[in-house]
Amino acid sequence: MSPGNADIIRYYDTAQFYYSHFWSRTALHYGLWYRDTRTLAEAIANTDKLVSDALAIGPEDTVLDAGCGIGGTAIAIAESTGARVEGITLSPVQLRIAQSAAERSRASAALTFSIQDYTKTRFQDATFSKVLGIESICYAQGKQEFLREAFRIMRAGGRLAIVDTFLTTNALDDTDLHIYRHFLQGWALPDLPKQAAFADFLVSAGFENVAFQSLQQYIWPSVKRVFRVGLITAPANLLKHSLRLGRQNLSALYQKPLFERGIATYGMFVAKKPSCE
Repeated sequence: MSPGNADIIRYYDTAQFYYSHFWSRTALHYGLWYRDTRTLAEAIANTDKLVSDALAIGPEDTVLDAGCGIGGTAIAIAESTGARVEGITLSPVQLRIAQSAAERSRASAALTFSIQDYTKTRFQDATFSKVLGIESICYAQGKQEFLREAFRIMRAGGRLAIVDTFLTTNALDDTDLHIYRHFLQGWALPDLPKQAAFADFLVSAGFENVAFQSLQQYIWPSVKRVFRVGLITAPANLLKHSLRLGRQNLSALYQKPLFERGIATYGMFVAKKPSCE
């Protein structure tokens, strides 16, 4: 069965400790490694800046970070642009970390975090001028449901940016399917949308000026780093699973061949909600 919200909450409430101590204390995403990038922290900051620039976020904006994790991107954007930023997550553990970090931020007055499902939020229509999701929309049970909700809560003329992993094809052979299913299983992912289908979903939801930018070439150092961590943690993960102490989690090992075999790609969609005439 495809994992639901309860599975996702359980996964992140349990795994966040390991992400914070063995990956990053600000974010969970791959990060973008340019030629002059030296550290993972810089790579993560590169992703935050890319999204902020793509959306042209400024001090007049009200921004939603959909699936904000521990709040690092929301805080970085609020501090660098002066925008008001709201982050939503399903995980109580992530919420506490994000709220604590926001209290220490120089932009604390511009930051709000809450527990909400981004496919059915409590926000009123036309609340936000910009909406973003970094490696979070892949967790939506229905990607179209998220996009319709994002369209509803976005102001006319607003912009959306989604950075994530997308399938390149639905024609998977047995080996591809084995890799894909293990990639999904460990990280409690329901599925990945096909890149072309996601573009169609955006248009169907009402968005225009849909554009995709490939970022695949910039994540390889992180892909390899995640793979190395997976090699170290695989024996413990398999033991826990055999003792029924948790789901089998070999995603760190399978994400590398997922990209190497071209089963999936990594990139950013940007789209606009039409302006009122």
